[in-house]
Amino acid sequence: RQLDAALIEALASPAEPTGAAIVYAPTRKTTEAEAARLVQGGWRAAGYHAGLSGSVRESVSRDFASGELDVVVATNAFGMGIDRADVRAVVHLAPPGSVEAYYQEVGRAGRDDAPAIGLLLVSPGDLAQRRALLERDAESGAADPELLRHKWNLFLELMRWAEGGSCRHDAILRYFGDDEETLAGCGHCDVCTELARDPDVDPEAVTLIVRKALSAVARIHGRFGLSAATSLLRGKEDDRLAWSGLTRTPTFGILANEPEEWLQRVLRRCVTAGWVDFSGGERPLAVLTEPGAAVMRGDRAARLLLPPRNLPRAASTRKPRARAAPAVDAPNAAGRALFDALRRHRLEVSRSERVPPYVVATDRALRDIAAIRPKNKLELEEAHGIGPAKVKRYGAGLLGVVRHHLDLGAADDDAPNPSDPRRSSP
Repeated sequence: RQLDAALIEALASPAEPTGAAIVYAPTRKTTEAEAARLVQGGWRAAGYHAGLSGSVRESVSRDFASGELDVVVATNAFGMGIDRADVRAVVHLAPPGSVEAYYQEVGRAGRDDAPAIGLLLVSPGDLAQRRALLERDAESGAADPELLRHKWNLFLELMRWAEGGSCRHDAILRYFGDDEETLAGCGHCDVCTELARDPDVDPEAVTLIVRKALSAVARIHGRFGLSAATSLLRGKEDDRLAWSGLTRTPTFGILANEPEEWLQRVLRRCVTAGWVDFSGGERPLAVLTEPGAAVMRGDRAARLLLPPRNLPRAASTRKPRARAAPAVDAPNAAGRALFDALRRHRLEVSRSERVPPYVVATDRALRDIAAIRPKNKLELEEAHGIGPAKVKRYGAGLLGVVRHHLDLGAADDDAPNPSDPRRSSP
């Protein structure tokens, strides 16, 4: 099993472990089962989840911090306040809720600056499982539908990152808007090591496919989505391509022999690599970024791990009972007003601290804040690119803008309407 292999690689052996590990499980049942299995394998392990009594949770936290336990299998309830420096591995048995959550949890490994392992296990049922959990919250009335829709989109961002194909380190930096800090390959993640060691990877062949794929994006730049780029590469009949004249271009059918699903995955990996982006609202339009144009022209290396062509199929083709995720609505007038207020606040903060505005928060983060209207710091972390560090530094100001905006809205609602015929005369 991959978990067992990761523990052996990181900690050497249960008898004389060289550090500690945290294993995140998706459910309480899995947490207890995996903890029991590891104990049987000789590890000093214990489970931790919110369903345990407070005294048990406190005992597990204390024993892990003191070194009495080497492995804790937990739900995401574990980790806050735990600062053990010799954590050599953080393993996720299933994807957490967002890139932000994964970044925070995997960051608990290697705090002593020694090498550590971060392993995220992904399976075909993860999307359906996460969707079912969110819908269960919606049906019970435990969460606002807008917040649930936002959480679903955050989970999809994580799955796109997991799809990968480009350096994990650089992809996370781009996600948080830190493009200038990218390394063009960290040399340590699974993608970088695979690109370095796989003798079957032909850099010239990869470059040719990537440049052809990006040429299709350049053709449909700002006009259509990625499905049109896939049709263009396949030479597939498509009304959009016909009336726009793209069927007469050299790109039409340039990768006709490649499977459609495989080409879609290649294009998604180009998105993760930062070569393709989206503009527009409810119907995102694909655009070629400046780095993508450089790769297409051959001015920049196409460091990408292509997806496997022979994809394993699930044993059952029965679809889970889950509704499709609704598209994120365009902001209404109130949402736009809050977004503008947040931008003004960001400009004031950036000028006072003499930093670029995106350091405080990106436009995408501000749009998310305007959509979910967080009431506290925990809800604020649901916004794209807003992690614990930014919440600590800028959270009070951002929440203050939201509160002020909501107070103004409430005052407007309470004010008498001059055109209301029921309004009495003075």
